[in-house]
Amino acid sequence: MDEKKILEFCIQRGVLLDKDILNLLAQIDNVDIAKNLIEKVEYQFKEKIITKALFNKNLGKIGGIITGYQGEEKKTLEKFFINLGLNIEIVREKLLIEKEESEEREKIKERDFGEIRIINNEIVIKKLEVNDFVKNFRNRYTTLKNILQERTELQNLVSINRIGSGQVSIIGIVFNKKITKNKNILLEIEDLTGRISALVNKNRIEVYEKAKEIVLDEVIGLKCSASSSGDIVFVNDLVFPDVFLAEEKKSKKDEAIAFISDLHLGSKMFLEKNFLKFIEWINGSLGDEKTKKQALKIKYLLINGDSIDGVGIFPGQEPLLEIKDIKKQYELLAEYLDRIRKDVKIILSPGQHDAVRVAEPQPIITEEFGMPLYKLENLFLVSNPCILEIGKEKFKILMYHGASMRHLVNEVDILRLGTGYDFPAEIVKYMLKKRHLAPIHSLSVYLPSEEDRLVIREVPDIITTGDLHKPEVSKHNNVLIICSSCWQSLTPFGEKVGKHPDPCKVPVLNLKTREIKILDFSDAEKSEDEKKKE
Repeated sequence: MDEKKILEFCIQRGVLLDKDILNLLAQIDNVDIAKNLIEKVEYQFKEKIITKALFNKNLGKIGGIITGYQGEEKKTLEKFFINLGLNIEIVREKLLIEKEESEEREKIKERDFGEIRIINNEIVIKKLEVNDFVKNFRNRYTTLKNILQERTELQNLVSINRIGSGQVSIIGIVFNKKITKNKNILLEIEDLTGRISALVNKNRIEVYEKAKEIVLDEVIGLKCSASSSGDIVFVNDLVFPDVFLAEEKKSKKDEAIAFISDLHLGSKMFLEKNFLKFIEWINGSLGDEKTKKQALKIKYLLINGDSIDGVGIFPGQEPLLEIKDIKKQYELLAEYLDRIRKDVKIILSPGQHDAVRVAEPQPIITEEFGMPLYKLENLFLVSNPCILEIGKEKFKILMYHGASMRHLVNEVDILRLGTGYDFPAEIVKYMLKKRHLAPIHSLSVYLPSEEDRLVIREVPDIITTGDLHKPEVSKHNNVLIICSSCWQSLTPFGEKVGKHPDPCKVPVLNLKTREIKILDFSDAEKSEDEKKKE
């Protein structure tokens, strides 16, 4: 084949070939096969420069291209790869391995271990494009729209392009929000059919207060009066997706769950003595007979992220580290967890300090860094966020470390001017109302996918978070909120970002009685009133 035809084709597509690839493509008799191969390689790898090194680095995917051909075309391409110096059997073997790994990843997404069912939120990393964010937002919109459509308050639902006059309801995503010179709130709302302005009058006090908590990119329902011009609607009420549970589950077994997070092992501020005291307690070796009996009811221990302090997490961290090797930090973590009695099922998720990507959803801690953890038979590694179903009653627990929580406080006036970081349950209530763990697009680093993995699709019985180092227990529409404490004293970085830690506190939930206690393993002296309460 004439090299000239290949070069002309590449110029049209804006593709460059190295000399080896060009020479070998010119030896292919069928010009259409050569062109098709160039197109597939360009599409598969999103590369405009095609070199032999590109083929060498991506044997498995190259093998996938070969499998798309049959008969003589397949033989022609196999000959091309052999001439290129690639062993076709190695290519096939690599393809098989990657296929098996892909199937294994699919299995990991949902795992059943008898009385623990794990639904992970892992996604495969790929080169991101603008369209990935579009799909992510479309999925967010349609998912939350389907939830809002069930709300009886939203009568006469129409899409934005079909708004006429009179009383209507619409469901849309918040594109913009501003305060007018008359102190009214003006929203720009869009759906898949168009965009419209929605005015919330300051004299409608109840609706106005609701509108204050609205943030960009969230999906809401609006009961409106449409103007005759059709370019603006006047808001009579606002409806959020929110969560509701009809009843609170109870277990037939007298068993309990303990909730901890933010150990920060490896830090000089790690409170080792206190954590060892906790391990002694959970093993039934601390306190009087009643205390020991209560401790032995613990059958599940949830550790919600930042179990190690990591390395290079923030500027100036190194002088604050006792252990400066991330693998050794995990070795120490495994050593501590191995001391816990084996009938306790430990569920461990990552956070920003762990050896996983920062972008959410975060995958499980891998063997590359956390190999010792894989040797613990009663330890279950999960993603962040993650859904668990526990016990025969299938208590649904949403675990989320909480990277977005600090940013939510900064963005939402009612949180910043109200309780701030000291009452994390209020932040979680806000998430539950919005049915999203990070409703603002720029709130946290995330990986977009066809399914927005931060939407709260199913209503959990329990949602548990960490990150803010403050223990708190609360409820929202029968959903139990449990925010975990930490095992690290205040760091300079924590002080800088506004944390007020209350370390060594452990919320414990009895699944049969639903009684909750926050146990104190700190060194602080207890008042007489606190002792009487215990």
